[in-house]
Amino acid sequence: MTLSAPPGIPKERGRVLIVDDNAELASALEAVLLTAPRGLTVRTASRGAEALEVAKDAGFDVAIVDVKLPDASGVDLIEPLRAASPFGEVVLITGFASVDAAIGALRSGAFAFVLKSFRPEELISTVEQALSKVRLQRERRVLEKRAADAEALSAMGKLALNLAHEIRNPLNAAVLQLHLLARDIDRLEANPETRAALKRRGTIVGDEIGRLSRLLTEFLELARPRGLAREPVHLGRLVEDVIELEQDAATSRGVTVKKEIAPDGCVALGDAAKLKQVVLNLVVNALEAMKAGGELTARVAPVDEQVVLVVEDTGPGIAPEVLESVFDPFFTTKEAGTGLGLSIVRNIVDQHMGDVRIESVAGRGTRVIVRVPIGR
Repeated sequence: MTLSAPPGIPKERGRVLIVDDNAELASALEAVLLTAPRGLTVRTASRGAEALEVAKDAGFDVAIVDVKLPDASGVDLIEPLRAASPFGEVVLITGFASVDAAIGALRSGAFAFVLKSFRPEELISTVEQALSKVRLQRERRVLEKRAADAEALSAMGKLALNLAHEIRNPLNAAVLQLHLLARDIDRLEANPETRAALKRRGTIVGDEIGRLSRLLTEFLELARPRGLAREPVHLGRLVEDVIELEQDAATSRGVTVKKEIAPDGCVALGDAAKLKQVVLNLVVNALEAMKAGGELTARVAPVDEQVVLVVEDTGPGIAPEVLESVFDPFFTTKEAGTGLGLSIVRNIVDQHMGDVRIESVAGRGTRVIVRVPIGR
């Protein structure tokens, strides 16, 4: 099913890199590709070294590479280009070719070998086929990783229940003792500064116990999730409820909140409590990312047979090398984070037969896109 995004909700675009020292031809190729039905972003490079820099910096889905470049052979560039962008495919183009050259290029890892006498529709078709292969490879990797995560969490389920029982008892006892300690401190014959210092230390201990308790609760939710309710849920109202709940936190951080909720079609099929947890985790993450203020935007709109939720912030963004790990259990870049918030988000969305994706540009902000089946 092809999703057409409404205004304000982005659609993923294929990234094409053209490597050719003939500026006129490169410009013509770019013009042809920009007319493709699938939205494409196109970058160009005139030399092999420049192409590698672009690949390392921005990555690519398909690279169209001339066989003869001023500083390199297109065939020799295949391996380093794919190393820089592992899921990318390389299409070689040349004005002169033999059958042996074409076979050699394909054996070297090229997706296709195209003569420069091609028609525009032939090039677009080749690029579309390469993009489809790239998408399938990425989906396969994601599914394999999720299957491995699910197997590991399933194995931890029984351990989690026993662990919860063994840990919660001493935690509850510690909370009770802290309460009694605070009462005893008030009775001490000591100056106010001494009593205040002792209370501050008790507060720190209480906060850490609370963090352990939250970590335990989140771990249980992830390892042994309860069953889902299946009912119509107005996702737009959930967003409004969560934003109202977090408005004071946003104001204290200097964050402006914007809501863009479609008037109709925002009813999803699922569990209201769990979907609210998804929205809450995403909004809190966005607020915590904007320590120096900024803008949080929440969008909800129907797209075909899905309801799409987008939570976007103007924080520092996520580094590319970190982006692939943000859904991993216990992975966090926060000083006091548990590393389970986004894992729980993905787990809940998976339970709803939906999809969650993160887009981020370092220094410019982060966008989280959640899609869940529409309700009737």
